[in-house]
Amino acid sequence: MSANKISRVRLAALCAGASMLLHAGVTLADDAQPAGLLKSGTLTYCATMDAPPLAFYDEQQQPQGFSIDVARDVAKSMGNLKVAWHVVPFSGLIPALKAHQCDLIIGQLFDKPERREIIDIHDYMYSSQSIMVPRGNPRKVHSLDDLSGQKVAVINGSTMRSLLEKENEKFAAAHKPPMNIVVYNTDADAFQAFRLQQVDAYGTTAESAAQFQRVSGNSFEQAVTGFARMPTGIGARKGEPLSGAVAKAAADLTKSDRYTQMLAKWQLQNERF
Repeated sequence: MSANKISRVRLAALCAGASMLLHAGVTLADDAQPAGLLKSGTLTYCATMDAPPLAFYDEQQQPQGFSIDVARDVAKSMGNLKVAWHVVPFSGLIPALKAHQCDLIIGQLFDKPERREIIDIHDYMYSSQSIMVPRGNPRKVHSLDDLSGQKVAVINGSTMRSLLEKENEKFAAAHKPPMNIVVYNTDADAFQAFRLQQVDAYGTTAESAAQFQRVSGNSFEQAVTGFARMPTGIGARKGEPLSGAVAKAAADLTKSDRYTQMLAKWQLQNERF
């Protein structure tokens, strides 16, 4: 048997043992830690780091946010694993996970059937969508139907992009002008275009919209909010024992007082799973 194959067999055995211990509520020892990469006891997450208040860098370039706290709690519960970050655009999260560039995905990963065909998703919160407009709502946007003929910023690979593309199909059927959907790689770029009035509106999650609204001094407002609400979770590769261990850790967290405190810290009480 080759050295690489031996290593893979040993990794699978370690992860399987870890999963059994987690289901039994036992803390893992340092020499039996479940991790896809298993590098120096470190669990590596793929994340965009551009989606406040879930995952972003603070002024000292340190990872912060609700999802960051969840990621660290999950790693701690699986044997005090260290946490490392692999930052990629949202559209690259699943490809990076499947290419073994990280162990898990965390961020605004909506739990959708088409994604579950590719990866496992272990939910830890709810999230919904929002349309941001300039303060005063000069174009009178009160529903998605009011976006006909307008220029709207979204990020690539997002649920919002899919929703607006479906809305454009409705416009076409009704012989109404479609939206001009402008696609960006990051939420930060999309918001910047919106802030500079290069687009008429900005479609993002309700959580990010509320954060952007706060930091901009209420220069903008949410015209259509709280729609398309769905679970959001941690992504894992299918068929790996690590996925089962993460499922247990995430489920335990959402039933704990720690979870309640995290939600309050980031003002996300309405998104409790």
